[in-house]
Amino acid sequence: MERYLNFVERYARAIVFVLVAITAYFTYTLGALMSDTNPYLLKDTHPARKTIIDLQREFTGTYDSVMVALSNPESVFNTASLNAQFELSQAIRRLMLANDEDRVELQRIVGLHSGDPDAQGLLVQILAEGFSQNDYAAAKALRDHGIARHWDSHDLQFLSFLAERLNPIQEMASMADLENISLSADGELWIHKTLHALDMDPIKVEAQIMGNEQMVGGVVSADKKVAMVVAELGTKQDDAQAQLRAYHQVREIIAKYQAAHPEFTDEVFIAGMPIFIAAQQEIIDHDLAMLFPIVFLLVTSLLVFFFRKPLGVVLPLFNILFCTIWTLGLMALLRVPMDLLTSVLPVFLFTICCADAIHVMAEYYEQLNSGKSFREANRETQRLMVTPVVLTTVTTIATFLISTTNNIVSIRNFGVFMSIGLTAALIISLLLIPAWISIWGKDAVPRKVQLKESLISHYLVVFCAWLIRWRKPVLLVTLPLLAMMTVFTFKVDIEDSGIAYFKKDSPVRMSDEFINRAGVAGTSPGWIAFDTKTPRGALTTETVQFLERLDQFIKAQPNVSYTYSVATYIKRMNLVLNDMNPAFLRVPQAVEQVTVVDDDGNPETFDVDGNSLIEQHIMMFENGGGTDLQNVLNADYSKAVTLFTMTSSVAGDYQAMLDKLDAWLVINKPANLHVTHAGTPYIWTGVLQEITQGQVLSFSLALLAVTLMMMFWLKSVRLGILGMLTLLTTSVTVYGSMYLLDIELNIGTTLVTFLVVGVVDYAVHLLSRIKMLVHKGIEIDEAILAAMQGVGRSTVVNVVIFSMGFVALLFSAYKPVIDLGVLVILALSSSGFMTILLVTLISPWFFASIVPQPAVQEGEQPGGETVPG
Repeated sequence: MERYLNFVERYARAIVFVLVAITAYFTYTLGALMSDTNPYLLKDTHPARKTIIDLQREFTGTYDSVMVALSNPESVFNTASLNAQFELSQAIRRLMLANDEDRVELQRIVGLHSGDPDAQGLLVQILAEGFSQNDYAAAKALRDHGIARHWDSHDLQFLSFLAERLNPIQEMASMADLENISLSADGELWIHKTLHALDMDPIKVEAQIMGNEQMVGGVVSADKKVAMVVAELGTKQDDAQAQLRAYHQVREIIAKYQAAHPEFTDEVFIAGMPIFIAAQQEIIDHDLAMLFPIVFLLVTSLLVFFFRKPLGVVLPLFNILFCTIWTLGLMALLRVPMDLLTSVLPVFLFTICCADAIHVMAEYYEQLNSGKSFREANRETQRLMVTPVVLTTVTTIATFLISTTNNIVSIRNFGVFMSIGLTAALIISLLLIPAWISIWGKDAVPRKVQLKESLISHYLVVFCAWLIRWRKPVLLVTLPLLAMMTVFTFKVDIEDSGIAYFKKDSPVRMSDEFINRAGVAGTSPGWIAFDTKTPRGALTTETVQFLERLDQFIKAQPNVSYTYSVATYIKRMNLVLNDMNPAFLRVPQAVEQVTVVDDDGNPETFDVDGNSLIEQHIMMFENGGGTDLQNVLNADYSKAVTLFTMTSSVAGDYQAMLDKLDAWLVINKPANLHVTHAGTPYIWTGVLQEITQGQVLSFSLALLAVTLMMMFWLKSVRLGILGMLTLLTTSVTVYGSMYLLDIELNIGTTLVTFLVVGVVDYAVHLLSRIKMLVHKGIEIDEAILAAMQGVGRSTVVNVVIFSMGFVALLFSAYKPVIDLGVLVILALSSSGFMTILLVTLISPWFFASIVPQPAVQEGEQPGGETVPG
């Protein structure tokens, strides 16, 4: 310890200089801090995400979509509405999401390989006439070139993103894009796009569209009042920036069209996953701009209120500013983006990381008030505070590190960088504060100070004395309440409500809810893939009939608005080729009876193999110029996909649907079909499963780790168990309150677990102080009251500071973050209260084995910590 103190005093100026220099460097790196609003939360190798990525290699129609809904109170079958659909479809098809920022980044990356002529040639080719959709092939070639030469992984990711940004539209769906199947005037099969020009006859368009069940409920509602233009983006799921640009460009296209065509008066709604991602980006921008200033003002105000001295305010502020900049700068350096969870990291860092500095400064002022000089007060503070501050910080770090066992990327990143921030705060507080005081502190003549008992200490001791007097009655009331809260803990909803987390007047929520109740395809798509393992195996009557039954089953489920598969196309072909006889709106049977008229005019009936009919239908569709089958069949027809869209964004609804679907498949699926689920419902139920499993595992590991640390630190198994009980009672109080307040356990609120278990300062400092007093021969109840005089007071003050700091989260624009703020304030308050309550009520049973030791020799001082009250 003395070596440490001498080192800090000797190199104080150098320490301050190095800390400031490191902070300046990380401040510079902040310019490279990225954001990522990818809502999928899981790595692309996770089964829930990998399935859809695999499907995208073989099927079109399996990408995230921008959905534009046109609403007309009379009918969308009018000239103005039809023209708008046609022109908006054409304009969106020409979308290109690369911009000047991408050009600069592309030049930077290729510039790193100036000696590579192939890369330079591809760069020239791409930038010859500015970005265009035609540069897609060259961009892919450059990406493949970089992969072959093992370029930096982040650079390769950008090149992969760039290729898709140049030509993002994978598929379009609307009256102007979907292929209709009908017979021409001369009886030929006609595969055509119904809305193929401006100023078409609305009556004819309506007749063709509404007569096709593939269209109704998909791109047009049955009541004819809503039409859809859907653009599937081939951009990578992790490329949130491209999704954001797509939203802005589509919105701009619509605004320009409306300004240029005043006759078009339809109400327009924009929704879909890219829009959801864009809205999340706006939330991140809002929270980063709003929450940090608020928490800064709150913490500064509290420091001024409790310390009332310049150093007591400035040094803790420097400490948390430095650690926040270090953490965010390191995120930028490692290219870890800010997402919905890590966007609240500055609030957590600014609030929790101030604890070390507050403890150190509080003890420093206590030493000054006892009559010591600045120098000796500084040295004595470090003697007393280094060990408890290190150990409590290490405990908190351990709980956040344990959160990295979770498979949800956002939670893992939050845990890692929260741990880094806490480590930085510890290092800075144990170096910056003593070094600063060594440089600018002045020795003073020792003085005697008449210390006054603070009001906090007075009322806390009175409260604890009352608890001791009525210990048994209070326990008889407390234990049933804790048991009730434990029951409530197991009733907390583990849920994600998606779009409902946005404000009710949010444009993205209003658009999403409108589309989902409008009678068109819903905003949450899912896919079921079937692999026969045999070329053309998906074209058998057994398979196609099964897919038709599956379509009917899915359509009958709650929250499902639309579905289609290869069976949908076969049914339409069968209907058209049989002169639109409604009896043939079905898939062929295994054996079909076909009647033809011979040359003499006599009817002739014969049997035809159903498999051959299906093959014939598919061949005729393709020969007629149809291409949409790529949405439902792969190249060799060994695999088929069924699409369904849901009108809910609630993960529980997804799970209910998938549970029913799995049960139905067990009974009805042909044995030769291998099933794969993909899409939004599957991804979000996967996220919920990870939250559930991660909560149990992380909480158990964290509780075990913290308990063992407390046993080691307190050198007592009993006291370690007592400390663990304070954590358990806090946990059931928080989770029970979640049930009572109807707060879901979701991707945001799950963070409260690590805070509940990690913040053990209150219990550890209080128990260690009581243990020290009992060792000195003081009776346990007197020791409790004496401990509350000092450490209990610091507990109350820290609860206030921590809790008030997290008030900033209540100003977020995202409900899970607001709920997290409520829970964190509740958790910290509960932790302090339950620690004081439980320790006061049941300590006698746990301290019974503590044997008094000889009195402390003169010159020795026990450890402890206080903060001003």
